[in-house]
Amino acid sequence: MSSMRYVLDKVYLTYFLIHIPVLFCVDLVPLYPASLWVPTSSPLHFLYELRVYYIETYNDQFFAPPPAAIPSFFPLFAFLELVFHLPVSLWAVRVLSGGSRGRGGGVKESGLSGRAELLLLVYGVETALTTATCMYEAFLWDPAVVTAQQKMVLLGGLYGGYLAIAMLLTVDMYARLLKRLDTADVRKKVQ
Repeated sequence: MSSMRYVLDKVYLTYFLIHIPVLFCVDLVPLYPASLWVPTSSPLHFLYELRVYYIETYNDQFFAPPPAAIPSFFPLFAFLELVFHLPVSLWAVRVLSGGSRGRGGGVKESGLSGRAELLLLVYGVETALTTATCMYEAFLWDPAVVTAQQKMVLLGGLYGGYLAIAMLLTVDMYARLLKRLDTADVRKKVQ
């Protein structure tokens, strides 16, 4: 495996290791029963406090309580995080850390399998599109509610980082798969 692929795979592993706790502690919290995290006496009340801190610090209107308007697409994106991001993230940590060597979907001595690269390509495209959609919506938020400085932190830092990783993953997996296809085409011509 080339040293660049190795480095990129470690970047992706780090991303997924960070993304999993973010899913459980931020993104998926609205899907939990409120009785588990909202009341002061609830077992997961720290999630409520984390949410309050996040909203007060970043003024992210996607997570603000009413009367903040939640765009119609946002519940769908939260659902995608539950049924797609979470399983793929858990799988990716196992695969990228070498936990699936020798099995069909995992890491081979030469790098990720073609199946793994295809799934990560789909993940990258989906993540880039949903993140870009959220960034565009955030860009349009009323400046009286979210200041230009707050938008810069949200768009340039928080959401921008996710978009950059998703785009890097997409381009990288596309290039890896294209190389596989080109190699297969050459082999077919030789036979």
